[in-house]
Parts: sequence; C-alpha cells; structure tokens
Amino acid sequence: MPTPAGASVVASTDIATEPAPRTAVLIVAGVSGEKRLADAFYQWATTVASAATSRFGIPDSLVTVLAEDSTRARVRARSTRENILRSITRLTAGMTAGDRLVIILFGHGTTQGDESKFNVPGPDLSGEDFKVALAALRNVGLIFVNTTSASGDFVKPLAGANRVIITATRSGREQNETLFPAHFVAALTTAGADSDKDGRVNLLEAFTYARREVERVFEQGNRIATEHPLLEDDGDGVGHTDASEKGPDGLRARTVFLEPSGGATLAADPRAARLLAERREVEGRLEALRARRATMNEDAYQTALEPLLVELAEKTRALRALEVKKP
Repeated sequence: MPTPAGASVVASTDIATEPAPRTAVLIVAGVSGEKRLADAFYQWATTVASAATSRFGIPDSLVTVLAEDSTRARVRARSTRENILRSITRLTAGMTAGDRLVIILFGHGTTQGDESKFNVPGPDLSGEDFKVALAALRNVGLIFVNTTSASGDFVKPLAGANRVIITATRSGREQNETLFPAHFVAALTTAGADSDKDGRVNLLEAFTYARREVERVFEQGNRIATEHPLLEDDGDGVGHTDASEKGPDGLRARTVFLEPSGGATLAADPRAARLLAERREVEGRLEALRARRATMNEDAYQTALEPLLVELAEKTRALRALEVKKP
C-alpha cells in the first residue's frame, strides 16, 4: 500500500529487506501468412525480450516469447491459444499486490461479426478470452499492448483499475497491416521516446512516440490514415488517441515504466532505497489525487497534478544517476 501523503518514509534499512515487486513479460508473435511478416513479428518479439532483460533488468525466467515457429532462438513454445493461456497462468502464479504482468502482441488481427480476434495457430483469441484469463488477478498491475490490426476492440473488455491498455487501432474496422508495432518497439528500445530526458521511457512516452511516427508516415505520404492508436488507463473502457499527462487517459501511463520499481541490487544501496521509498510515496499521492479528480475543479486538479509529476521525475532522475554510478 502506498505511504499516505505526509507520512514519514520508512527507514532505508527496512526497505532494503522488502521483496522487490515482480514484473513478468509475455510476448507473442502470432500467425504471419508470409515470410516477410514472420521475420518482422519474430524480430520485434525478440528485440523486446532482449530489452526486457538487458535494458529493464527483468529476470530471463520471467520473460516468455511465443511465436509461430517454435524452433527459432529465444522462442519457448508455439504461439497457440493453449500455450498463451498456459503461459499467463505460469507467469502470474504467486503474484501479489505490486507485481505486474506485461503482455505484448505482434501479428494480425481480424474482426468476425462483432468480435475482433488476435490470429494465432489454431483457434484465435478475443479480448474477452484474455479478460477471462486475467480475471483472477487481484491488485496486480497489467500492461497490455496489442499492436495488431483490428486491435481497438480489445480496450473495453480489458480496461480496469491498475491497468494500461494500448492498441494500434481504434476499432475492429481498421484491419490494414499496422505501422504501430515497429515504432512502439523503437520507443521501448532506443532513447528517442524519452521526451522528458529523465533517462527512461514511460508508457505514455512510448505510446506518444509511436503514434506520432505513425501519423508522420501517413502525412508524408499524403495518405489517409488507416490506423489510430489508443491508450486507456483510467479504467472506463474508452481509449484516447490524444492521451496525455493531462488526462483523462495518460495520467497512469505517465508514471508506468517497464523497469521494475527497484531490484535487490539497487535497493541494497541505502541512498537508492530511500529514493525508491520516496518515489513510491509520490506515486501514492498521485493515485490519491486521481481518485479525487471527479470531485475537483479541473483547474485545481491540474494545479495539484503538476508539482507531483515534477517531483516524480526528480526522484526518477536521482535513481537513474545512482544506477549509472554503480560499479
């Protein structure tokens, strides 16, 4: 539970003994239909997997890649419906409050009637299928990114408290091959998306970078946009293309990073442990402010929000500086 505003920070010697929150990652490359796309889906999936371990410090045992061809390097198993659901169960076993599951989908999506599905070898999966598979999670964060065509219909069934949902399209009707995944992968694996220059990329920055790159491609080619990415993070099931730190969507994503909130090595440093506790306290105040938003005047809300975002960025920069100095 976040420390209430005004409460004293727990002594760093106590914090260092706390188990670090666990982040597990499931990356799925669905059916391709042709070699060009098979290679692209596989490359995106394995690039993100490598970044998860080397850039974000997530243990390799908590990063799973499923793909159409299970014989390729880094792929744990074929990306069938059964293996996807089994992987979710395995990765979330024993998760408690503060832990997180990240799911990223690459591939094709189609709409059949009123239902959109992620195409995999064998039976496909809908947003409702994922909703059922994730229903048992309690007080566990979810980052769900569907980069496929027709992915917009996944927003409503998957939205909820403590969740960030990102899709490449705004509806199931946008069924062209998407540009979004290449740019989203670039946002996670390069420094280009770090707009506030704090040394790491939050989910709002990654989404905004990819969205703008997609828009740029269509504008430069004088083409009508066939995809409109969405971000949803306030739990109402309605995503926004123009998500920002001013909301309504974007406020949570602004404070969510793929890096765990502090591993054992970093937390063992008393200075870092104190900064981690202070950052958690700021995040707690942000959550409390968001909970009060409906009862506040919008100007008052924005006035209260700005200093909290600045304070959070300062704590993050200080932590990043300590990480850089580590031997």
